[in-house]
Order: sequence, then C-alpha cells, then structure tokens
Amino acid sequence: MKAIILAAGVGKRFKEVTDDRPKCLIDIQGKTLLERTLTALGAAGIREAVVVIGYRGEMIQQRIGSRCGDVHVRYVTNPHYAKGAILSLWSAREEFNDDIIIMDADVLFPVVLIARLVDSTHANCFLLDGSSENTGEEQMLLTRGGRVLNIVRGGSGDFDVVGESVGFLKVARTDAPLLRSILDDFVSQGRDSIEHEEAFPVFLAQRVVGFERVDDLPWIEIDFPTDLEQAEREVLPRILALDFSGARSQLGAG
Repeated sequence: MKAIILAAGVGKRFKEVTDDRPKCLIDIQGKTLLERTLTALGAAGIREAVVVIGYRGEMIQQRIGSRCGDVHVRYVTNPHYAKGAILSLWSAREEFNDDIIIMDADVLFPVVLIARLVDSTHANCFLLDGSSENTGEEQMLLTRGGRVLNIVRGGSGDFDVVGESVGFLKVARTDAPLLRSILDDFVSQGRDSIEHEEAFPVFLAQRVVGFERVDDLPWIEIDFPTDLEQAEREVLPRILALDFSGARSQLGAG
C-alpha cells in the first residue's frame, strides 16, 4: 500500500503563508504539516509515499528529501498546478498499481485516524466525520446501507449517514485502474479545472466504497489562518495526547 499526497496547489486562501511557501510546509509547533502527515503514515505502517508537487515544489523536495522517518518519499510534478486538483491526481496515475490512499496535504490528524483507514475491512473506503457542521463548503459523503453513494460539496438529503469527508480515500489495487480510466476520460474531455473529488461519483457508481467514521477523533483541514490558530490551540494537543497514548500502548504490547 502506498500513499499519494496531493500537495501541488497554490493555497490562495492562505496567502499570508503561501506567498512564501507551499501550504503543506506550514510550521505547526516546530514541524511542517507534511512532516506530520508522513510521520503518521509511517506509524500506521505505510512505507511509501508519492507527493504530487507543483507550486514551489522544489521547497518541498529540499525540506523533506527522499525519506521522512520510516517512509520512503518520491515526487511527481503537476506542471499545471494552477488548474484543477484533478490534474494533480491524474499526474500520479502511473502509481495506481497498488492499494493506494489518496490524501489531501492540508489535513492535521492523529495516527489512529489514518490507521483506521489502513486497517479497514473495506477494500475501498472513505473516512467520514458525522459530527462536522455542513456549511456548504465541505465535501460531504452521502451514504446508504454502509456504502458511499455520492460525494458533493455541501451535499445533504435523505441518507442513512451524511458526514464530511476527511479528504482521504483508500482504493484497492484491483479497482485503481478504473479510477485511472475515469480520470483519463475527464482530462481528455477538457474537464481539467475541477477538483479531483468531482470524478469520484463516477467511481462510486461502479464500485462499492465503504466508510469508517471518525467522529470521535480530532482533525482539521487547514485552509485559512483561523484554521491554523485552531489547530495549534485546540486540535494539536488532542492529537499529541492520542499519539503518545498509542505509542505507549504499542510499547506495552511489545
């Protein structure tokens, strides 16, 4: 299993920082957001990550290099990073030869959250937070019978469970070629200025995709300066406590 981390975007909503660096290099109490992501992946057993870079990608390569902790890191470049994020995922299409986890690069989360996805019995799986407020900006997962039927920004309706997507999707090796084909079709049709999530409903219509709930876990997507303030003040302390507890439990088990 490998992670594909989408880190090519400009981060226009956080210009205070992203005028100088990619958003994934935001420092959160001495460690960049991307370093925290890679460290969590390693703790969850993932040993390979492909980072899709674009805007100031050389800064990411210089900071992270070819390894972060237990994770070997490779890079794919999206030269058209100013267009839709679908091109970032499409740029990594040659990596769709294994079980993959597709990840946004601007999420702060604990090890247990990504482990819940890695260890899920669902071959294809989203992480869903049913406790999130739906303001109309969030990518919402619409589910019925334990299956994700759609993902829509601000979506709602008569479904069993509706919740925000954390921004992570696990895709089985056997189904990854279908997702690649769908991305190829979108790009060949000139639909290259959209978000990568807009291609997922086509995949959902053809494959069973389950979900794991993370209502009980701290996480935050960092889009604005206020998100960073909340991350440092409220979310990170809870994450560190969980990670410390998990590490102690592993030591005890060993």
